[in-house]
Amino acid sequence: MTSVLRAHAAAQAAGLAHAGRLIRATNSVNEVWFIGPYVLRINPHPEQARLLHERDVLAALPADLPIPELVSYGVGTFGEWLVVRRVPGEQLSRIWLDINDHVRERSITRLGHALRQLHAVDFAGVGLKAPSFLTGDSLDCPHQLPAGRLLDLLSRAALLPFVDRGVIRSAVDLVFTAADALDDEPTALVHGDLHFENVLCDGFDLTGIIDFEWTRPGPPDLDLDVMLHSLADPALHVAADYTALPQRSDFDHVTSWLREAYPELFSHPRLPDRLLVYRLSYDTRAMLAHPPTAPPDQLSPHHPYRRLQRVVEGRSDLAWILAG
Repeated sequence: MTSVLRAHAAAQAAGLAHAGRLIRATNSVNEVWFIGPYVLRINPHPEQARLLHERDVLAALPADLPIPELVSYGVGTFGEWLVVRRVPGEQLSRIWLDINDHVRERSITRLGHALRQLHAVDFAGVGLKAPSFLTGDSLDCPHQLPAGRLLDLLSRAALLPFVDRGVIRSAVDLVFTAADALDDEPTALVHGDLHFENVLCDGFDLTGIIDFEWTRPGPPDLDLDVMLHSLADPALHVAADYTALPQRSDFDHVTSWLREAYPELFSHPRLPDRLLVYRLSYDTRAMLAHPPTAPPDQLSPHHPYRRLQRVVEGRSDLAWILAG
């Protein structure tokens, strides 16, 4: 079944057949459609139950958080679907170049306050269960933790073609050096995939945080990893239809604004070590999901193996991230 047929079948099942015209939105994981005042998301692999997990997360979160209103969820022969009410605004990454510094600071300040509230939620305390992407040998979760899991994946990565085992040994050494800075069993609720494609702004203020399918129990500063690395490398988490991308320098003040709004997020005395392990866990997983098909000098600089190389060589974006 094609994505268009799935969208029509899901709209019919959700009772939205007459809500408006289906308009496809860009998204890298799920099939996302706007239909009138609603957003219809479809996962054609219902056995993963990612949208079921997101439904449960949205239902458990405080009502005053800037998140989409849950409308309905279901499963059909074509996959699982989730309907939320559309949040006004556009992705912050798309309009960053069009808003002034006052709006930027206001949006980041509100984002910091919303993150503090989100991270104050105890994952198990609100009745959420560990999602399927944290069980077994799944590579779905963006961050592959704890450290023991990461070490296992690095061992697997050493066997990939075009991968230098010396690079992997250096990564393993970094994990051993920094692993004791991690929390044993973090219980805070973290977004899990927080970048500016998942933050909405109406041109005046932040209006919403979206896409909670990777939400999990974790350390609050885990949400720093994807967000700040995506700003250091603006092409990393955006759709292919962008005509103009901000440069790293356009985000120079984000860290200081976020630190002022949510200082506890930056307060761990070994924050650099923690961020280093988070980045290794992210890039190692991505490298296993997309193994190199050529020597490093023939790969895109955005390829996860190239990113991992930069980390172990001390050329990561960590210094820029912590400079704000």
